[in-house]
Amino acid sequence: MTAVRQQTVGEYLEALRSTAAVPGGGSAAALCAAMGAALISMVAKLSARKANAEADRAALNALLPELDQLADRLLDLSQQDIEAYRAVIDARKSGAPNAELERAYERAADVPLAVAGAAARALALAADVSVRAWEMTASDLAVGNELLQAGFHGGLGNVAINLPELHGEAAVRIERAYQQLRAAMPS
Repeated sequence: MTAVRQQTVGEYLEALRSTAAVPGGGSAAALCAAMGAALISMVAKLSARKANAEADRAALNALLPELDQLADRLLDLSQQDIEAYRAVIDARKSGAPNAELERAYERAADVPLAVAGAAARALALAADVSVRAWEMTASDLAVGNELLQAGFHGGLGNVAINLPELHGEAAVRIERAYQQLRAAMPS
């Protein structure tokens, strides 16, 4: 399968609507959040260009590198989710030893946890952008926020589905991070 970054939107959607296990919800959640971060970046860029006050322009421009990095990171996480869940499928089909299967499930929980964390950070930056956003970008800002929310909640949902498969230190670490993210973001 071609990497998410190299697919057209149509190719990705065709793969998503197929009967294949991957890509699935985790990859889609990451891609939603990537689009959300990209839209918030666009709003910040347009708003900086239209800003009358130098302080607003500087504040918006200061957010751009992190927003763009988050969009790229989330796009990469979309692919990593495919790879992580494919490893779970392969380990289950091959009858891999429990330790190998547990490592695969740990990765399948770590990736969407990273998606939720990155989406949460982008949502915080979106709040900063919204204070100085050009009024003509209001709908873009709203859609960006909704996409980030979808990515955040989708990431957490994918962590939750994998938590019962985890044991020991990995279970404790991921459960703790999962609960912290849930508590930090209003539903």
